[in-house]
Amino acid sequence: MMASVISLLFAFAGYSIHAIAQAGQKVGLAIIERHRSKGATVWILSTLSMPISVFLILYAVSIGNASLVGAMSGSGLATLAIFSHLYMHEGISKQELIGIFTVIVAAIFIGSFSLDTIAKESSLSALYIYLPVVCGSYLLFWLLFRRHTNIVGIVIAGFAGALGGFVPLFQKVSTSPHALSQPLLHFHFRAESPITALLRKGADLLSNPWALAWIVISLCSMVIMHFAYRRGKAIQLIPAFAANTIAIPVVGGAVAFEERLHSLQWIGVALIITGVFLLTLKTSYSIHPSKRAQ
Repeated sequence: MMASVISLLFAFAGYSIHAIAQAGQKVGLAIIERHRSKGATVWILSTLSMPISVFLILYAVSIGNASLVGAMSGSGLATLAIFSHLYMHEGISKQELIGIFTVIVAAIFIGSFSLDTIAKESSLSALYIYLPVVCGSYLLFWLLFRRHTNIVGIVIAGFAGALGGFVPLFQKVSTSPHALSQPLLHFHFRAESPITALLRKGADLLSNPWALAWIVISLCSMVIMHFAYRRGKAIQLIPAFAANTIAIPVVGGAVAFEERLHSLQWIGVALIITGVFLLTLKTSYSIHPSKRAQ
């Protein structure tokens, strides 16, 4: 129970830092046009914080359920909405406020009803089947709807989100004893020290085949999302991306790791997806007008 709660807290922190870092990159690029050094500093600090978020999520996956860590990806949008309102002086709509509240309630549901499960070896065969089936399905839909401009962008965004959803699944495998015993990089030091031990553990963690797989998958997700942005509006694309990012690891956790969720945790997952849609489907009214607009 305690490990599950700690895992969710690290996942929340990781996804929140990642969302804020992305916002910081955009702010930095905007500032560069007026103040080059200040804007560059903001962009660099935001970029440097992204690896921190990756390792927080990686640790969360290593001690908890990949399905629930993946579901917590929606919490980053709630944190970003609050951050944007407090520090970027952006208006926040009633719908977004409800979305934030929904995500918080969902996180409480997920964290409060964790089941005590016995750690099991991952079913790599199931994961290796699950990945091509999902990718093949999306590629088929992409081909079928390539001439339907109002649909193809949503399909591509869903594909990018689905790939993003596979990242915590492969992260879970990459932190297993089996994966850690097969690093592709081997460091040899004459004298052992805390620093050399850390370097060796880092190599084991990031250079095994499954670690390289989730790194490549995450990069592919980013590239494919750029294709989506060229074929649709963000208001349609972001919910499709986010919903798949949540749904894929939830299903994959059950398929590849035999993870069991409490019935109320399933409600929490549904609430997070609902909160994501509320946060990303913009409305024309807000409870606090943007200070920049005044």
